[in-house]
Amino acid sequence: MKPLACRVLVGVVVMAFSALVPASAQTASPPPPIKVATVRFNSLRADAGTWHVTEIELQPRGGEGAKNRNFIDRVKVTLNLGVFSVKAPAGAKVPDTYYRASAEAVAVEATGSRAVFRFYLPPEIVKRDQITGDLKFYLVEVFVDGKPLPLDKESVSLTTLSKPEFVESFRGKVAGEAGVHDGILLPQYLTPFANAGSPPAPSFIRLETAR
Repeated sequence: MKPLACRVLVGVVVMAFSALVPASAQTASPPPPIKVATVRFNSLRADAGTWHVTEIELQPRGGEGAKNRNFIDRVKVTLNLGVFSVKAPAGAKVPDTYYRASAEAVAVEATGSRAVFRFYLPPEIVKRDQITGDLKFYLVEVFVDGKPLPLDKESVSLTTLSKPEFVESFRGKVAGEAGVHDGILLPQYLTPFANAGSPPAPSFIRLETAR
């Protein structure tokens, strides 16, 4: 067999074998550079009353999958909440009010400790809807440099959003109904607790200051 024909045959065999191997096995995607570690709920008092806070800890993964091994640029967290308001019928199984808010860090140190994002519901909402303790419906979405990261089990409330179809249904509800409540759930830097908490929050991109 001539050398050229041999090379062509080898190429055909390689292509045929590759077609039988799943794409995931051919090119394994790197793990996300940061992930949700924990989601906690708490109450904090200020002069105006009691605020309800959702604290989201993100765990950097040593720069894996990031452009820069030392920093992960533009880490954005969007918190989606569902709560039972005073209008909800007794024994309701799904929330009737939805809130969302986002905060985007300038960068997170890839080899540092966990980064903490905090979001707050104001005293009037807490008092009106009698919000206390852990919320049963939440979804945390994380983006790095504008690209969404895959959800993991720490990103959702497993007691109520245990299946992908439940998550998508909840996401659709938030997308359709949370807009009328935009600006009620607040990122930390827009609250009286802007400089509170340990560890401190990262530095955020402040779009309201852009001209």
